[in-house]
Amino acid sequence: MIKVLVADDFPLVRDALASALSRHDELEVVGVASDGIETLERCHELHPDVVVLDLRMPRMSGLVALTRLTAELPRTRVLLLTACEEPETVIDAVSAGAAGFVTKRISGAELADAVCTVHQGNPVVDASLTAHLVAGLRRDGAARSGGTTGKLTTNELNVLRLVADGRTDKQISATLYISPRTVQTHLSQIRAKTGVRRRTQLARWATEHLVT
Repeated sequence: MIKVLVADDFPLVRDALASALSRHDELEVVGVASDGIETLERCHELHPDVVVLDLRMPRMSGLVALTRLTAELPRTRVLLLTACEEPETVIDAVSAGAAGFVTKRISGAELADAVCTVHQGNPVVDASLTAHLVAGLRRDGAARSGGTTGKLTTNELNVLRLVADGRTDKQISATLYISPRTVQTHLSQIRAKTGVRRRTQLARWATEHLVT
């Protein structure tokens, strides 16, 4: 049986997803979560094979939770489920380690098939977004290979840690008692030193380099 954890902040949606997946003979829903932090805690406790993860959740966004799961539980596959179909969002999600990306227009049977597919090691991404995905990953690769990693200052490390926690520029400004413009300046320096441009990729870089 494939062990699945369902994470969505709406109880009705969460229950419907779990019910739909439980009807599949090869799937067992071992747990549910209502936000990003609970998702991480439940995954460490239950070690599911696949996590069906809503992209937008309270306390910790799906993208930040995805970055943490990829680093901390690499054997767990993450299938993102969302109502957002913007190409940039898909690029960020797959760049951060998502095994698949499906929308909430999907049927229960299709979702179950997608879970089985990612568990087998195969990606699931909407065909209409493939061109955008390839282009975006190429841009990210060029940015990483062209950058020169330098030593980050204490202030830059503090900003990067908060980025990895999913904080917005405004929240970082309030936490560190610096202006939003200073936050942007630090982020520009961080991107220049790491060669990483996307915010989600910065969060993953921070995790991989033990900045968090």
